[in-house]
Amino acid sequence: MKKFVLSTVAALAVVGAAPAFGADMPVKAVKAAPAAAPSPFDILFGVAFTTDYELRGVSQSAHQPAVQGYFELDYTVTDWLKLYAGVWGSSLYTGFADAEFDISGGGRFTFGNFGLDLGFVYYEYPDGTANGFGSFGEFYAKPSYKFTDWLTIGAIIDGGGDFNNKCIGGGCVGVWTGDANAGYYSGNAVITLPWQPAGITISVNPEIGRQWYSSSVTTNLGVQSYTYWDVGVDFNWKAVTLDLRYWDTNTSGTLAGGGNPVCAVGGHATMDACDARFVATLKFDTSISALK
Repeated sequence: MKKFVLSTVAALAVVGAAPAFGADMPVKAVKAAPAAAPSPFDILFGVAFTTDYELRGVSQSAHQPAVQGYFELDYTVTDWLKLYAGVWGSSLYTGFADAEFDISGGGRFTFGNFGLDLGFVYYEYPDGTANGFGSFGEFYAKPSYKFTDWLTIGAIIDGGGDFNNKCIGGGCVGVWTGDANAGYYSGNAVITLPWQPAGITISVNPEIGRQWYSSSVTTNLGVQSYTYWDVGVDFNWKAVTLDLRYWDTNTSGTLAGGGNPVCAVGGHATMDACDARFVATLKFDTSISALK
């Protein structure tokens, strides 16, 4: 009997200790699959509908609505450098060309709160040369600095040679002399307001710039440098932005009444394309990465 009790106690002790032995045994960890590295490539694209296509204060659509869109390929080299190439296009009503395509490429640098965009843009006007409206290219630099979460200050410096293919007016009635250099420089700001009703971000965007020309033309259609300014309010919700903007310049003119010929876009003799204008633009912008 005593042997039976001892045997039973021993058996229970072994059974009771088994889980402890199991817990003490080392368990080989299962390695989790490594997360896939994000692709350095991204594609940005968007479309816009505007009541008037204004370029540096001058209407390019004869104060009529225009449809615009863009496509851009980005490649992230490092956290501070991104390379890009893209095409932006717009419908026109200049009398010289029916469309504009801006082909651009460059690099965007970011160092803390400081940003710098360096690149080149080529303005292409299909069938424009036959009507005295030439394509041309410009280099640009766009520095910016974010002072606070609500204030970013920026600038644009842009210039190149052979402006408008050295051609002015329908059928090149005026031809540039000299180098035909042209460009512009401007200062701008983005002021984000502190409240966001219904998740809508509201920002105020003022800008002032100077369009300059270094040469004259051989006829009395002397193109004049001028100053332009605009101020807008943006309402942004996710990928949709409504931009309400006021434009104006310090120049004016029509072909019939004289003045600056850049204000008589496409030979519309009675239209002043440089006059003050209120413009509304509805934009949709997104990217492949944002859609994933």
